[in-house]
Amino acid sequence: MKGELDKLKAILKKSLEVTLKNTDPENIDLILDKRDESEFSDAWMRAYHLIEKKVTDPEIKSEIDEFRKDIFVLTFRSTGSSDLPAYISDDMDLICSYYVHGIESRWIAHLLFTYLNHQIPQGLLMKTDQTINELIH
Repeated sequence: MKGELDKLKAILKKSLEVTLKNTDPENIDLILDKRDESEFSDAWMRAYHLIEKKVTDPEIKSEIDEFRKDIFVLTFRSTGSSDLPAYISDDMDLICSYYVHGIESRWIAHLLFTYLNHQIPQGLLMKTDQTINELIH
């Protein structure tokens, strides 16, 4: 699983680096506002509640936590925003958690697909018919 998780992390980080380079700092408040709207935040919370009680191997959990920190720092350095890094690192944790537990979710697949298409998820996500596994492999 570690090798598979490393692959996912590398894909996500590379995609996020491109996304952040193309993100206009003046649009960050709008992005945050759209993420806070019920359409997005309610779906995010449903996805979180489905996974929050799952027990993750401590070594894998530690690896995901380190990845979250890296993503937080990367996002903060790229944007200077104090809020956006927390949202994005939470997304990365959610995607990684679904992946390591082998749980397929259409909404999480859309979340991942949005990142892979160099967009910061907000409001309506980009749609895909692919599963999480298909998007990674």
